[in-house]
Amino acid sequence: MTKIWGRALGLGAVSYLVLVLHAPSPAIAQTAQTAPAASSTLPAVTVDAPKQQAKRRATARRSSHSRTTARSATRGRGAEQAPPARAADGRGAPERANGPVNGYVANQSATATKTDSPILTTPQSISVVTQDQIAAQQAQSMNEALRYTPGVMTEIYGASSVSNDVKVRGFLAPRYLDGLRLPIDPMVTFAQTRIEPWNMERLEILKGPSSGLYGETSPGGLISMVSKRPTPYRQNQIELQTGSYGRAQGAFDFSGPIDANKEFLYRIVGLGRMSDTWIDYNTDERIFIAPSLTWRPTTDTNFTVLASYTRDNLKGQPQQYVPGVGTLYPSPLGRLPYSRYLGEPDYDRTKGESAMIGYSFDHRFNEMFQFRQNLRYSEVKSDVTSLRNETGDPSLSGGIIQRSANRVLADSKVFALDNQLQADFMTGPLVHKVLVGVDYLDAKSTAFFSSSMGFVPGVGIVGELYPLNAYAPVYGQVNPNAYLYPSLYQTSKQSQVGVYLQDEVKFDRFTLALTGRHDNWQADTVDHLAAGTVIRQDYSAWTGRAGLSYLFDNGISPYISYSTSFQPLVGFSRAGPQGVFKPTTGEGKEIGIKFQPPGTKALFTIAAFDIKQQNVLTADPVDPRFSVQTGEVTARGIEFDAKASLSNEIDVVGGYTYMEPKVTSSNSGDLGKDVVNVPRHYASLWGFYTFRSGPIAGFGLGAGVRYIGESFGDGANTVIIPGYGLMDASVSYDFGYLGRQYQGLKLQVNATNLFDKYYVSTCFTGLPYCGLGEPRRVLATLKYSWN
Repeated sequence: MTKIWGRALGLGAVSYLVLVLHAPSPAIAQTAQTAPAASSTLPAVTVDAPKQQAKRRATARRSSHSRTTARSATRGRGAEQAPPARAADGRGAPERANGPVNGYVANQSATATKTDSPILTTPQSISVVTQDQIAAQQAQSMNEALRYTPGVMTEIYGASSVSNDVKVRGFLAPRYLDGLRLPIDPMVTFAQTRIEPWNMERLEILKGPSSGLYGETSPGGLISMVSKRPTPYRQNQIELQTGSYGRAQGAFDFSGPIDANKEFLYRIVGLGRMSDTWIDYNTDERIFIAPSLTWRPTTDTNFTVLASYTRDNLKGQPQQYVPGVGTLYPSPLGRLPYSRYLGEPDYDRTKGESAMIGYSFDHRFNEMFQFRQNLRYSEVKSDVTSLRNETGDPSLSGGIIQRSANRVLADSKVFALDNQLQADFMTGPLVHKVLVGVDYLDAKSTAFFSSSMGFVPGVGIVGELYPLNAYAPVYGQVNPNAYLYPSLYQTSKQSQVGVYLQDEVKFDRFTLALTGRHDNWQADTVDHLAAGTVIRQDYSAWTGRAGLSYLFDNGISPYISYSTSFQPLVGFSRAGPQGVFKPTTGEGKEIGIKFQPPGTKALFTIAAFDIKQQNVLTADPVDPRFSVQTGEVTARGIEFDAKASLSNEIDVVGGYTYMEPKVTSSNSGDLGKDVVNVPRHYASLWGFYTFRSGPIAGFGLGAGVRYIGESFGDGANTVIIPGYGLMDASVSYDFGYLGRQYQGLKLQVNATNLFDKYYVSTCFTGLPYCGLGEPRRVLATLKYSWN
């Protein structure tokens, strides 16, 4: 820990010295806070006296206050005037890549370029889920917030799973928060932060290989989330929620300036939840708090401290596996209900904690140069005790299943730092936005796994299984003091340094994005079950991206891109230290068209992609406790993504993906087969209509359909998981239409899986490890907002 913070302080000191030595004279003020727009001429530099600069800052802040006052006055005109469509919309300020979005359609993003750039002319697919969409659908987790995003599979371990793992275009996607990687233990992946969507300003999915900017990532893409940050205007919200399974949840979000000059801003976001779940004897308890503070000494300098703490205490299993016969396939004994609990009420528990603190710093030196630095230290730990089903067909034994007892202890600590220097300039007719960056990551993770079934050299499989009648369960048959055989106990220390360079070049209507990066990555893995054997992995890689787009007058922007990926894998196979994993490498090709009709709030993207990954890690067919690298997989397909605010009343989100996920090189007999648990078809459509006039003004109606196509639950493609379609619905009422005394009060009711469809979403590695979906759930949310 001392070494990590020593490096952090050293790098921070260097950054501070750079600012002191290169800070502009106070007599020089810039005409804008953001990067100059890509045009044929650069903005002029205005020279002011020091007092004028201070006056300009005050004026800027007063104008922000004036906008707030104007909106407050508008809201107070009486019931005959329609209240604003959305509360937190940036108060009329231009959209920023790390700021709020008014509605469902985002125009700016920094995920693909690490600069504030238009999505329309970025030559790569980006899907953005805004806070307005999250609120309209009442998503209760990151996975739920991504349900209507094309190419994204969320229930890869079943709906009961507490994991945040999702697949993008067929590959597990790494997760980033505010530009920095979130912690996760690389051995069992149980230690991972469960993101709270109430604190998210937006969730962005960057599709295709992106190692050219981010280093170690998968070729399918990555998930980048943006936290809520302090606002220069007062904004307060309280939510109370109840609904299915005895849910009781409260949340708050308070933000605004601390001082009259708006130099200091604050925000504090929190949530508490107590609830049962649709599975008998299971509960879901959460405490979340996220304070943040911004200091703006000048219009050119912004320093924001971001912190959060999450504690989850769940009774029950982290993910309940059910037998395939009786759920996926019919059984003479009947179908197992959604509510059936196959664990032990007095044995199973899942506890998780995560904490993080860091800052975001940016400073503009002059019209050409600006510097940004993101830093965060984060910890996450998980403690799981549960029974796991090991039976695929209980009808063969009169409904009796066999269960193994398991214990998992995992934690991960990560220090991450990303430094960026941006230069905006021209060379003849070319407008450049050059980004030079250096990022650093230091991580330490520990994982321990033990089971009631173990392998003893010279003896073989030993241990004990615990029976349960899945159709007439009688609990209390497990000895909590039974011996569990340790099968994994490892500590991994990773460090990574990446240097990247990017040039976004604009010429007339063309935008060319060229990115190159070099990574040095190393890991020391200690196997505590093998007399402390240390395994060293040391790799380096060059990755990059080249993309080109062209923007027509009618808002059509065709693009083409090529990019590569690099993803080290910590650990080794069943062969032990002689089977150290190689890094995966990948490449992706994409061609597409983006369309934003002039004068509308809409963005449409259609893309064709071809992704390839080598050295893929999959379950060992001999011993599923281990993994092997089977060779190569490809994912080829087409994708359509649409977001539109068709009017002040109608918001629409739609998407479709067709993909062929194939094993193209293998050593385990699945050559030419579809990749396990990756459907070929995804389709979704969501619409929300708000009545702004007439006798039912204030009412909102929403509905959505989701379809996930057929997939396979084993490498041989013999276990077929049928496709399924689900419907969601929402109804809301804004009481502000009744009179000004009710301004800010809103009631909303959401139902997911409206028709209570029974479905199996996945079978992880075969019939004993299938995961059920979620039955119908109804939530009622009462929200009050004020300034």
